[in-house]
Amino acid sequence: MIDTIFRTYDIRGKVGTEIIVDQAYDLGKAIVFYFVQKNPNVKTIAVGMDGRIHSPEIKEQICKAILDSGLNVFFVGVCPSPVLYFTLHNESVDAGIMITASHNPGEYNGFKISLGKDGVWGEQIQEIKNLFYQKKHLVSTKKGTYTEKKMVTPYIDWIVKNFCHLIGCKLSVIVDCGNGAAGTVLPELVKVMKWKHVQLLYPEVDGTYPNHEADPVVEKNMQDLKKKLVENKNIDFGLGLDGDCDRMAAMTKNGFLVPGDQLLAVFAQEIVQENPGCSIVFDIKSSAALIELLEQWGAKPFMSPSGHSIIKRKMKKHNAPLGGELSCHFVFGDRYFGYDDGIYAMLRLFERVEKTGKSLQELIQVFPKKISSPEFRIFCDEKIKLTIVDGVKKIFECRDDIEILTIDGVRATMPYGWGIVRASNTQPVICLRFESDSCDGLKKVRNDFLQALQPYFDKVKLKKELTEGQVC
Repeated sequence: MIDTIFRTYDIRGKVGTEIIVDQAYDLGKAIVFYFVQKNPNVKTIAVGMDGRIHSPEIKEQICKAILDSGLNVFFVGVCPSPVLYFTLHNESVDAGIMITASHNPGEYNGFKISLGKDGVWGEQIQEIKNLFYQKKHLVSTKKGTYTEKKMVTPYIDWIVKNFCHLIGCKLSVIVDCGNGAAGTVLPELVKVMKWKHVQLLYPEVDGTYPNHEADPVVEKNMQDLKKKLVENKNIDFGLGLDGDCDRMAAMTKNGFLVPGDQLLAVFAQEIVQENPGCSIVFDIKSSAALIELLEQWGAKPFMSPSGHSIIKRKMKKHNAPLGGELSCHFVFGDRYFGYDDGIYAMLRLFERVEKTGKSLQELIQVFPKKISSPEFRIFCDEKIKLTIVDGVKKIFECRDDIEILTIDGVRATMPYGWGIVRASNTQPVICLRFESDSCDGLKKVRNDFLQALQPYFDKVKLKKELTEGQVC
């Protein structure tokens, strides 16, 4: 195992070069040691896995590590990450390990870790890294017990019970499962909910992801869905789920991929009406229009660093019923358990469209008009990501007309708009986004960032990457 797999929110890397399957046993031992160190009462650990081709072998290593440490395994099967989280809230388990690399390509795998009902992240992941390198193991003379229960079934049962008003829903929707873990839930869910007009695209679980990467916020991954929407005018809208289903992206019938901040506004509108003055948490990449809208509705907007774990922590701090990210992580405390679940978010979107009688296109019209770029993800060496962000910060600090926010990267507000640069926590990229009230303003913001980033990249190539998909 190499250092860089121990990331901010999980452990993740390329199998064979970064994650070594033969060392998964020792990593499992270190994770168990961490659990018991933090809570000596931990006895049973839920384990789930997605459909990646190396997940079964890694699962065997992890389960053996747990059992040899004297703790019990509660294996929940091949499933989405939200099903493992559902298990933490609904079964007698003390911790969880989900074997997944989320939206990453098929050559990746990894681990999402929970202690109790809370995710393990940040410095806690670094603690596990140190325990792994120190070869910290629990010594036990007694093996734990192994139990299997396919938790997809009670998860679907819970959805049917709590969304019984959507049984027989006549909405015409295409859902792109992306060959990810959604395929373990959606075919059965469509059947039991009697959704005769919901079509599934790529529902077969295939860890090689033969059709496209299972990351629905990336426009190129939604082209097959877009084509079907254009070909069939009777479809109301389309949806895409990422590899482990903790994210859901939506596309209007005319092929517009809706940014996560606009979808968050769609969800927030009803929740704020029902909970006047409530807090709504969103990430630093979100549009200034979201802040305007929430304030107009009387909600308390709270901007957070990007990262679903931080969003959840901020929601608890501010007692917020809803939080979300531009990347389409949506966390519902309202009528749910307070974790990110793309399938649950899908149900809430169905509900909004049904209840209002409005199309998705009409629902997002509530969002104040801004000219926003997509999120740009520029590849760079893992080792210099933070150096680049710090360099941009130093340049902008020298300008009197720029106000900067540094809770996560650098969000710079100019008289003509704002932009952000931050280091990704999951991939070797820096992320950028720009916004203004005018095309001229957007170009000025983009140019400011181009100039600041010039020392680190080829100028011509960078300019091309930062104008792709722009409306200006």
